[in-house]
Amino acid sequence: MAAIQLFRRSVAERQKELLEGSLRSLETYALTARSATSEEASLRTREGEQILKFIERARQVQPRGQVVIAEGEGAGDTLLENGDVLRIPEQSNLVLVSGEVLFPNAIAFDEELDLGDYVQRAGGYTQNANLARVVVAHRDGSFDEATGKKSLFRSEPASAEVRAGDEILVLPKIDVKSRQIWK
Repeated sequence: MAAIQLFRRSVAERQKELLEGSLRSLETYALTARSATSEEASLRTREGEQILKFIERARQVQPRGQVVIAEGEGAGDTLLENGDVLRIPEQSNLVLVSGEVLFPNAIAFDEELDLGDYVQRAGGYTQNANLARVVVAHRDGSFDEATGKKSLFRSEPASAEVRAGDEILVLPKIDVKSRQIWK
């Protein structure tokens, strides 16, 4: 019951509106970014084209309208609306590990293991992994962002509680164009 899921049509419609607003802002940024050099302008043009392709794909996304209710104290008082879908997922003893790991995989849950252990069992981090940013998605729709310490020269791996049925997503490093800026 701790993983109960509620999907609501009106929430999905609102999520779609919010997504569209964010995509419009991103589109404005991509089309109006200024450049100091011709090389930077060339990079921004290519980057802008990629962003516009992403925006086009993102506009096809249909939000699910999930309402996170399992963690709330008043979850039992939530009024249902016409068309709501309640889902109680099957119990799972697996933890999915994906993103910037060598071998994305499902691993049997073991309460003795921590987040780093699950990543190691999926082959460890790739070179493109951001060790300081990992998302743990819970079955009830909530998530925790496991953040590690970041210093000038290295990042320490993130940590967070992992439960049976969770999904661990290791995020990629964001490539910064500081070399072009210095040039």
